[in-house]
Amino acid sequence: MTSRGAVPILVAGGIGLVALLAVAVTSGISEPFDRSVIDAIRSQSLRGLLSPLRLITELGSTTAVTAVAFLTLLVGVLIGPWLHGIAGAVTIGLAALGNEMFKALIARARPDLLDPVVQERGFSFPSGHAALGMVAWGVLGVLVLRSRLPRGVRIGAVAVLAAMIVLIGVSRVWLGVHYPTDVLAGWTAGA
Repeated sequence: MTSRGAVPILVAGGIGLVALLAVAVTSGISEPFDRSVIDAIRSQSLRGLLSPLRLITELGSTTAVTAVAFLTLLVGVLIGPWLHGIAGAVTIGLAALGNEMFKALIARARPDLLDPVVQERGFSFPSGHAALGMVAWGVLGVLVLRSRLPRGVRIGAVAVLAAMIVLIGVSRVWLGVHYPTDVLAGWTAGA
């Protein structure tokens, strides 16, 4: 099977996983999982180590994602191919719209298990920061991978972008504004 032939299968699998997570969330099945991950991430022993997540979370904010959409366009124009830059920027914009519509459909309240480090408005599932971080930084990663930059630079840049995506998601749980299943659904939807 070609890589193009695998795309519909991956998309269907991603949609299926997000749907399963939505069912688990709305039925309450996910509560033990969410609680155990929250307890681990918010443990006192990790508090100092994870405190920089308060800043890292902003890399998945609307402002940052909008900046990445423009950066994606710029990267496409400067290091090519420019059509990929346009497609990437449009993809990021459409993902933001889709995430908001899905949040309204599920309407999951924010976590109330612990006092949040920051306050957020709106619904919880899926995590917009995780979804848009995955889309924005992931699209930028794809552009970098397909660029004419030296192989080592491309691999290093993608590794940094992947770490950022993971840390943005973990930050949302650590800050107390999302359940782990929100983040998993956001990453999956974004991918």
